[in-house]
Amino acid sequence: MAAAYREQYERMKRWYDRFMELDRGRLHEAPSDNYLDDIYAFFMNCYHFKDWIKNDSTVAVSIQQQVEAHIKSNRSLKLCADICNSLKHLHLKRRRSNENPMFGRKKFRLVLGQEPPTISLKYEVDTTTGPIDAFSLATECIDAWDSFLAANGMG
Repeated sequence: MAAAYREQYERMKRWYDRFMELDRGRLHEAPSDNYLDDIYAFFMNCYHFKDWIKNDSTVAVSIQQQVEAHIKSNRSLKLCADICNSLKHLHLKRRRSNENPMFGRKKFRLVLGQEPPTISLKYEVDTTTGPIDAFSLATECIDAWDSFLAANGMG
């Protein structure tokens, strides 16, 4: 039987790929809010990957029990958790980090005069320790999950 958590992992990676395209520049074919949705969806799917590991019966219980500790030990995943939960619940009641992450400055770059027009977006996450590039944070989150999978023979 194939591990069910892989389905969520692949979904998370597809959202990451969309975010990467937006970070680098992509065809501009939708209202700007749609691009923000792609970014929000990445962070939500990234954090909820933990639930798929914890609820997948093909994953050893000992590994399932390590997931929360992995998040607590990783700054990027703690920030991701806080971002996800603030998006899901509007207000963050239980923090994983002490950095109060919130989306901050957005810089859209629209290239016109060539066909087709392209758009890119640089988005910052404001924290109590300073701003972080949202795509860099997303990359760190992917790396953190990949490390967890590799360390547990799940990669």
